Amino acid sequence: MRPRSAALALLSVTLTATLPSTALAQGLVARLPGLGPTAFTITNTSLLRYRGSNFDLNVHDDRFGSFTERLDIAATSAPWRLYLRVDGFSPFGHDTSCTEEEVSLCYLRSNYRPGSSDSTRFAASDRFLLRSLPERLSPMPERLSLRYQRGDITAEVGDFYQVFGRGLSLAFRKVDPIGLDTTLRGGRLEIDRGRLTARAFAGYSNPQNLDPISLSIFDDPSDLLAGGSVSARVGADEDIELSGHVVHTSFELLADQRRQDDVDIGGWRVELPSLLDGALSLYGEMNILRRASRTGRASQDDSLPPSRTTNGRGIYVAAQLNRGRFTVLAEWKDYTHYLLAPTEASNSAPRDVARVYSSAPSLERDDQRIFTNANTRGGRVRVDYTVAPSPWIFTLNSVMYGWAETADSLGNELDPWDPSHGLITSHTYFAVRRRSRPVARPSATPSAGDPSAPARGGGAPAAGGSAGGVVPGAAGLGGASVTRVARGDFNLVASVGYRREFYAGSDRASGALPPQWQAGDLKHESLQADFDIALPVGANDSIELRVDHRFERNYTADRLTGFNLDQLTTGARGGVALSWSHGLPLVVSASLRWDNTTRPIGQRGLGDQPLGLVSTGLPLLPVLFPSMEVRWNFTLSNFIRVFGGMTPGGRVCSGGVCRDVPLFQGAVAELVLRI
Repeated sequence: MRPRSAALALLSVTLTATLPSTALAQGLVARLPGLGPTAFTITNTSLLRYRGSNFDLNVHDDRFGSFTERLDIAATSAPWRLYLRVDGFSPFGHDTSCTEEEVSLCYLRSNYRPGSSDSTRFAASDRFLLRSLPERLSPMPERLSLRYQRGDITAEVGDFYQVFGRGLSLAFRKVDPIGLDTTLRGGRLEIDRGRLTARAFAGYSNPQNLDPISLSIFDDPSDLLAGGSVSARVGADEDIELSGHVVHTSFELLADQRRQDDVDIGGWRVELPSLLDGALSLYGEMNILRRASRTGRASQDDSLPPSRTTNGRGIYVAAQLNRGRFTVLAEWKDYTHYLLAPTEASNSAPRDVARVYSSAPSLERDDQRIFTNANTRGGRVRVDYTVAPSPWIFTLNSVMYGWAETADSLGNELDPWDPSHGLITSHTYFAVRRRSRPVARPSATPSAGDPSAPARGGGAPAAGGSAGGVVPGAAGLGGASVTRVARGDFNLVASVGYRREFYAGSDRASGALPPQWQAGDLKHESLQADFDIALPVGANDSIELRVDHRFERNYTADRLTGFNLDQLTTGARGGVALSWSHGLPLVVSASLRWDNTTRPIGQRGLGDQPLGLVSTGLPLLPVLFPSMEVRWNFTLSNFIRVFGGMTPGGRVCSGGVCRDVPLFQGAVAELVLRI
């Protein structure tokens, strides 16, 4: 082990073993000079990982091990709260034989926060005086914050999360399924005076430097953000909330040193959560976006006007009506040329995903693969029917929206429903749910009370906990967890649906060239079904069975027209997972997933090299992905988890933000100790 890694591990063990033990003897509370009673929360997370082949063309990032250490410490003495997070990552046994032309392929390297420095990047000296500040702060811990909260005033410096409304204009928060954890590093102030609340913030974006999915190390960007909001609650019962907000973002110069964007967003929102004696709730938000792009000399000289200015809008409206046994939800979105990110590109690299600073509602389920949520317009309707007094609920959901790239190959802006380049997505599904009787739960679970989950709509401390969903677990079916069910009862969730994406019009082909597509041609089509049942077995055991499957076909080179069941059933994605729990301590899960959609049609058989084949040429991707996971909970907040097997890659979406994750083959051991 390298000296720096050893020092970090020693620091983690020392703090975890000594400071908590002293606090534990006093009930996790110690009296500190000048502060009085101070409560400590300490969480230490250790991850030991082995990664086999990820079946890509890069042979330099396969068959290696890595060790990740994360230490979270929070000390609270009203009105003060101090939070510190220390991260360390060390790969071992990895390939370092890249030539000078292949440096980017050998991206695996150690990273310690504090202790590591960012690589030197170009920055124009006359752009902003503080633009190089994140580079000087790179020896800082991964997270550090100090918060003061008394009465109507909350002030915080350091790292914090910040969300405005539903996230259209600003959303700094954790999104574990895609490994996203970005804070603002600066300061925020919140004043809540009865019916009036004012918030202001300023700081640099601070994504976690280790991508927990790809294990790439990213430097801190120099993206500067500032903004504020004012909210007023009116009405006799303060049941109407009106709010206005502004956000300014100055993105750093792109890696090619040829483009720099500034984005300004202004908007308002109105929320009426309890109309008609609570039967009706309304929400509306509208944002206007202005993007000023600087290229060439203008990217390095503020005295020159922007090279190009574009405008966009982000509108979201929702209404929910409860009438007897029926609940109706209607939503509308209009995100025309709307994306708070360095560029408007729909496909983003992993680092750029961490630099998408808004997360507008997509109207889709999170298990759907969305191409873009940045230039889209449409709506959905959902109807729930409760068979009272029974525990059964039936749901019918239908969504339709148009979407397109922000511009064509000539740079012309495209409307989401462009007649030649736009696409239309329709997705309808029927679901049935059965909920068991309420079960008395412990006051906390191994992940409950994790202060890393920020409060919706405002600011929150950037606190920590376990690695959560950012490491492989249960083959992507949610990890080794079993729903608690009352004895003699059961939970059931099942759905079936059909989804299709098709072109709104014909390609503008010139001359004698035939169009690449015509109106109605398919880009994607799928039949989907899923089933989840959880029930108790005996006095202290529970089992949960989850099955999901979809037949799908995707456009590659040949046009897809009409409905063809034979073609549709050649592509299959899905999985089955069985979990068993013995009381609180033990959870065991076994899973098998399948995905043949990445293979050529003639090689999609489940018996044709099911675990894939790595050769000197193009790898043959697996079609079967077996895995197993065991988790032992020492207490409600301390556990060890071991996972081994494979998980398929592909696009993963959560909260309106998507990224492409690599295939995983290997093993992970995770130990979380919390006091």
